[in-house]
Amino acid sequence: MKTTPLRKIETGLAVLERVSHELVEVRFKPDVRLDQQGLGEVVRAKHTLCEEAPADILLVMPAEVDLDLKVLSMDHREENGGCGGSQRLAFAAGSSFNEQLARIYFRYHPRTNETAIFQNEADARGWLAKVPAPSLS
Repeated sequence: MKTTPLRKIETGLAVLERVSHELVEVRFKPDVRLDQQGLGEVVRAKHTLCEEAPADILLVMPAEVDLDLKVLSMDHREENGGCGGSQRLAFAAGSSFNEQLARIYFRYHPRTNETAIFQNEADARGWLAKVPAPSLS
């Protein structure tokens, strides 16, 4: 089995960390404005953490988000090189408003891998623990 080094990257909007061989956590900071440029930086950092081995992604949003609505209009994975090494995405929205925005975004920009949206981190982690990751063979 190949071991993947644990790594942490901080961007203007988020802290991303490869917490295990199987998981990358993306935690958006409170009190920042989510814009296209900043999300592009997050996607590129996530790509860096997924280069060596595929991983599931746990994305955690704060309850209140200052959002530039333009971020909903573009596919950030496609625009910023994607993250071919990511598997499932569990999105912990932090609030019902963020949950609805995430559902709108993924409706217009679907991922090829399984994606689930939750209001809280515990439910998102529970889903990742229960749903088996796809076979890599």
